[in-house]
Amino acid sequence: MADFISARNCDDVTTSVNSIVRTSMEKLAAIWEECGFGDTSIQQRCEAVKKHVQSLFDEMLEEEQENKNLIITMIENYLKEIADLSKDLNQEISVNGYENLPLCNVERILRCKVEEYRKIKQSRLHRLAELKSKEELLCNALGIQPHADFAHQVPSEQQLVEFELYIKKKIDEKERLMSVYQESKSAIVTIVSELKIVPVLEFEKLVLCEEDTAFRPTKENMAALKQLHMRLEQQLEDTKAEVTELREKLTQLWDRLHEDYNHRNIFLGAHRGYSADTLRALKDELKRCEELKCQNIKRFVEEIRRELECWWNKCSVGEEERLQFQPYSSDCFTEDLLELHELEVQKFQSYYEQNVVIFELVNQRQELWDKMLELENRANDPSRLFHNRGGQLLLEEKERKNIQKELPKVEKELMKHITIYEEQHKKQFMILGEPVIDIISKQWALHKENKEQEKKAKKFARDHVLNVESRLGSQLRSSKRKNVPVTPVHSAHKLQKMSGNDRTAASENNPHPVQQTVIPRNIFAELGTNSDSSAASNLTTYTDFQATADF
Repeated sequence: MADFISARNCDDVTTSVNSIVRTSMEKLAAIWEECGFGDTSIQQRCEAVKKHVQSLFDEMLEEEQENKNLIITMIENYLKEIADLSKDLNQEISVNGYENLPLCNVERILRCKVEEYRKIKQSRLHRLAELKSKEELLCNALGIQPHADFAHQVPSEQQLVEFELYIKKKIDEKERLMSVYQESKSAIVTIVSELKIVPVLEFEKLVLCEEDTAFRPTKENMAALKQLHMRLEQQLEDTKAEVTELREKLTQLWDRLHEDYNHRNIFLGAHRGYSADTLRALKDELKRCEELKCQNIKRFVEEIRRELECWWNKCSVGEEERLQFQPYSSDCFTEDLLELHELEVQKFQSYYEQNVVIFELVNQRQELWDKMLELENRANDPSRLFHNRGGQLLLEEKERKNIQKELPKVEKELMKHITIYEEQHKKQFMILGEPVIDIISKQWALHKENKEQEKKAKKFARDHVLNVESRLGSQLRSSKRKNVPVTPVHSAHKLQKMSGNDRTAASENNPHPVQQTVIPRNIFAELGTNSDSSAASNLTTYTDFQATADF
């Protein structure tokens, strides 16, 4: 159809041109005839007209050919550029199917395609430039090298996405490091404020005096920041320990010097915290008190000896061990003597604090032991049956059951701690110079022996009563049988009196009365955890205790 329209247009143009040529030639012929040109002249003019028309067509053909060549050149350039874009974008761009299309159509289609892919390339390069700008700032802040180099290529969409994720990761890392920096800076500022020190090094000035934006969270700077923080923390900790130690020493000296409390409060109020000035003031005050101490050394030694006796008593130190500390009996009052006493006090104070659980368990068991003996003594008193006011017997029974329950627990817990102590120190835990286990074993052994003597005394009393009744004769027994419904009061009293007298006699014959153990209240131990015989002894003891109470 297009060829038909093109041919028809050409035929119309040819007809029009022929008509124009014919009309123009007729007019030229008329002019030439009027002018009287000869045939030769007219022939020449006709040739001139022919050449002119031919020249005009030749120029037109040449111009149109140039236009065609220009279109072909543009198409070729577009194809070349498309090939470059395809390589740069790492993407295939189709240019097939245009062979039968007019050149102008091909040029237009290729031009549109080139413009489209140019925009894609420019968009990627623009995004790349922005990302590289961000990367440069991040690398400068973090002190790292660029992740990737896209200087000679256009990144793909996937590469740009990965690059954006990388940038986001570095941004998050920078924010995290800056958060760590701000936390460390806050802690450092607090420590510096407590110590009241002035930054000297450049890095210290950067952290403490500059804005946060001036800090670059590089690997080196973060390591230096951590080291600075740790150093200042250690300095603060050491200073606190030194100040605390100085204050404790100063308090002890003030107490021994009987320093006025008003002076103490004023001094401590004026020198708070842990600054260098406070440290210096404490040292000066301690030096002043040390000088006063040297002037009153005898009084100090006497006071610390009293303190040492208190710790000896708390720790139940035996007489032999006390005598081993020979400076205690020295009369040469010197600073060295005082120092030896101070070391001895510190030794037993530390010993007590390290084993305070054992001492508390010892005291707790002693209370239970004393209560157990008290209840046993009450059980042996017949008069308590006639004075059971307010449910006293019920209360005693509850106490007895509670002791039966708690005493084994306390002894077990005590033995556990003693075992740990002996394993750690490779020696026995001593009370008044004797192992705790030996002391407790002797207590239970003596308690068992007293129980046996008590049983013998009761048996002797019963046998004695039976002998007395048998001597009274059958008349007394028959009179008692007659008066069974009403028991004479004097008979019961008489039996009670006789039993009491017999018990008194038995007590006089018994060299071991009811146990009243004369051992300090803090002397206790488990009866051994590694010995089956000891455990059996304990069980027997508790059984005896219960049986005795029931009896």
